[in-house]
Order: sequence, then structure tokens, then C-alpha cells
Amino acid sequence: MSEDLSYEEINELLEDKKDIPFQKIEEFLESILNNQFLSKVNSKEGSRYVVFSHPDARDILKSRHIRQISLEEAVDAGLPTTKDIDELIESGSVVSPETEAEIKDISSKIKAQEKLLSMTKLPGRRLPIEEALKGLGEKLIDLQSEASSLYYLTSEKKADEVSMLYMAWASTYTLEGERLWEGFEDFEKEIDLFLRTSVLRNFSYFNTGFSIRIVRYLARHSLWRIRYIAATKIGGRLFTREYNDLTTDQLSLLYWSNHYQSIYEMMPNEQPDDDIIKDDEALDSFMEAYFKSREQDKNEGKVNRTGASASGSKLSAWERGDELIITSNHPQAAVMQYSEQRIKAGEGTSDVEVIDPRSRRGRNRAKARISR
Repeated sequence: MSEDLSYEEINELLEDKKDIPFQKIEEFLESILNNQFLSKVNSKEGSRYVVFSHPDARDILKSRHIRQISLEEAVDAGLPTTKDIDELIESGSVVSPETEAEIKDISSKIKAQEKLLSMTKLPGRRLPIEEALKGLGEKLIDLQSEASSLYYLTSEKKADEVSMLYMAWASTYTLEGERLWEGFEDFEKEIDLFLRTSVLRNFSYFNTGFSIRIVRYLARHSLWRIRYIAATKIGGRLFTREYNDLTTDQLSLLYWSNHYQSIYEMMPNEQPDDDIIKDDEALDSFMEAYFKSREQDKNEGKVNRTGASASGSKLSAWERGDELIITSNHPQAAVMQYSEQRIKAGEGTSDVEVIDPRSRRGRNRAKARISR
């Protein structure tokens, strides 16, 4: 199998339950851990390689500032806002009544899917809903193509473009570690449109991050798990960036690593088989059933404890296990059955020793607890 696989081909391999080539695993891990992604771009002089690196918090703040300034300038220049275009579309002067009815139908389906997504907790179960939302969204965009083209004229769109340009400039480096353009103005004034367009396109791909399928595969792979476990044991660093400034991919990898680690630490009789762990959908179904079972057991336990307490006039201490010390101001202290000897509990429960707080032993234990 060729090692030079595209991103789409890698995702197809995982969808078919196949493994990623070892070289690609190393490449992806190094990209995430070091926040460096090697990318081939085109220019008038031919192709070359650049390095994309997610900007730090200062550059992100700067991009937001640039967006705000650009938005204010666009509004002052008379460009319409998104709200203006919304009102124009709602007036019916842009979209036909038939298309508008279909748009409303799809919009209602999107809202229903979004509500379902908000109630779905497991990421694997969320994935099909997210894909359905993506499909509905694409169909909605097609129907709104005539109207959506007007949004490219809005002040918000203009501000977003300038902000994205800044992020692309701040994220693009040479192999030697220098920014490809010294300043943002140099990038804006770049006359090689092939190079600029290629950088923007590749940066957009880089900025979306790795898919959940790829990150989950990496999180459970031994090449990463050795590093992850070692770092958690000795407190070493996993990433070149500080934990308060991690990238989206780094946070995602940490989340799924913790998820799989909790599964590997489950009791042997509760842990899913390796084949299930390797299958995202099967594992999510297994864990959903597991958590439902745990929740059901928890609720049944609450009901049983509540019923036992209300069944008799005297409070039973046997269900608590070990020993139970009752303070003198307890509302049922007067009716509690006390014993200086361990009382034999019923079948299925632990023996318990109930100590009278008025006894010498009870007073001594109370003093000991206070002095701690």
C-alpha cells in the first residue's frame, strides 16, 4: 500500500475498519504534538513546501481586533449587514414562494436534528447526527444559493475575510522557522496570486483540524498511548505548547486519550473486547448501554435504601456496614438500638456496631473525631 495517502483516503480506510500506515501515524502525531504541519503549495515559480502552525493567543486576539476594525470600516462605507440581507430575503423579493417553503421545511428539520444533538452525549452517537446536519445544511445552501450570494456583500463577510487572511499569514512559516511573509501587509500585497491562493486553500484545510475518526484512532494507538501513560505517570509534557494555549487537535487528542484510558481501566468483567474498542460505533453503543445500566443500578439502589429506611419504626444500621456512631442530637437517637458488641447482620449485609453516644466509648470517639 502506498504511504502517500491523501487525507480523504485515510478517512476512507478508517471507515472501512482498516489500519493507517505506520508512517502516517507518526506524521499525524508529530503534527499534533509539535503544532507543525508540512504542506505543499503552488506558486508562479513552481511548488514549494511551507509549515503551518496554529497561531498563539496573542495572534488570535490580534485577528479579532482586525476583524472588529474591518467591520466598523465596512459599515461606515455603506456595506449592508447580515441583518439587512435577512430582512431582504424575508420580504420575498429574492426567493420564490416554492423555494421558500422548501427552505422552511429543511430549516425545521435542522432544528429537530440540533435538538436531538443537544440531548446526545456520546461523541460516537453524535457523529451520525452531525453528518445529517451537514447534509441538510448543504441542501439548504443550494436552495439559498441566489440569496446566499448576497451575503458575500455584507460587512460581516468582509471582516471575516480580513480576519482569515491575518490568521493565514500568522500561521504560515518557512522550513527554517521564519514567517513566509515578514508582515501582514506584505501578505496582503502579494502579487503572486497562485501562491497566495494556494496558501489560503491549504490553510483552510489545516485550520479545520483532524477528523474525529483520525483522532480516536491515534488516541488508542500504542505509539501514542506509551507517551500518554508515561506523561501521566511522571508528569512530563506532551506538547510543545502550554496547557492553557493548546490547539483544537491537541485538546481533542487529550479528551479521547482520557476516554480510552478510562475504558482500559474498567473491571475485566465489564471491559469491552478489543474488537469493540477498535470500532468507534460499536464502542459508543457498548458504552451507552453500560452507562444506562449503571444509572439504572444507581436508581434502584436509591429506591431500596429509601424503602428500607421507611419500612420500620427504628432505623436499621446494618445496611451501612462496619460501624455507625449516632450523635446525641440525632432526631432518632432515642429510638436507636445500641450495642457495645458487634451485631450480626442479615444475609447479604455486613455486620455493624452501633455505639451509644452517651456511653464512655461513644464520648471518647466523638472527642477523637473533633481533635482531628
